Amino acid sequence: MTYRWFLAGLALAVSPPAMAAPQSIRDCKDVCPAMVVIPAGHFTMGADAGEADRPEGAPHPVTIARAFALATREVTNGDYGAFVAATGYASSRGCRSLIRATGKVEAIPDADFRHPGEGAGDGAPDRPVVCVSWRDARAYTSWLSQKTGKPYRLPSEAEWEYAARAGTSEEFPWAGGAAKACVHANVLDGDGMKDGALAVFGGAGGMAAAVPCRDGFAGVAPVGTYRPNAFGLYDMIGNVWEWTQDCYVAPYPADAPRDGRAYEVSGACPRRAVRGGSWISAAFRNRVTWRGRDPEDQVSWIFGFRVARDLVDGK
Repeated sequence: MTYRWFLAGLALAVSPPAMAAPQSIRDCKDVCPAMVVIPAGHFTMGADAGEADRPEGAPHPVTIARAFALATREVTNGDYGAFVAATGYASSRGCRSLIRATGKVEAIPDADFRHPGEGAGDGAPDRPVVCVSWRDARAYTSWLSQKTGKPYRLPSEAEWEYAARAGTSEEFPWAGGAAKACVHANVLDGDGMKDGALAVFGGAGGMAAAVPCRDGFAGVAPVGTYRPNAFGLYDMIGNVWEWTQDCYVAPYPADAPRDGRAYEVSGACPRRAVRGGSWISAAFRNRVTWRGRDPEDQVSWIFGFRVARDLVDGK
């Protein structure tokens, strides 16, 4: 299996308006997320990179036709726990987590967002919620919509990539590439690789899979620990994978929306797109164009989400 680390001469154009202080939004004081307005703009989505069975192309132009709001941080255990307490929602169980003794990932019958497994923060309120399926994430956005009267949802893949790039055009959305990851993101690094069990799982290729720095956490980090991007968004790369709205199809289909909307199919969607990589993901999977794909009912100790919402009268 060949991994192509570079963009093969592709010049990725990302053209949001000139960066200014982002407009902040928060719809309620208790459980509502802090959000920023992501302006309309255009960019080239995807890259000539990836694995044979996970292509990230073909690169194609996308115009984000309308500004939208995106949470500055991933949904936390505290946020999600408030939703479960308020509604009695039965969150998914049987989370796939790392078994330390073997270094393998298996479904653990009693594992859920409160007890997610190795390295995932054990339900600490400031850690990103994990062990939630795409359907769980959608249930959370529906609850926020009902509570606030505002149209909360998951971001589309195009919105996610545009927001993660924040005007950049490289493999990683900061200067210096993978070597500079540790001030920007919680990814597989020296802190993770020093743990034998984590190295067995995350280290295909040994230390070559890790970034050459240390981010301070061998497992998941509190949300907002690292530097935000130019839009004021934290942890778009690393920490936990983030569910998006899109039905995953690869390569990008010719009829995929070019205006930032999610790609959907008629009937059942076999897999949904996840983005951003995680604290235990090898460096190439933390690139801004990398596309994960998993069933809607998948629950994993490295899968979480952040919320988006449509603007109403510009706010």
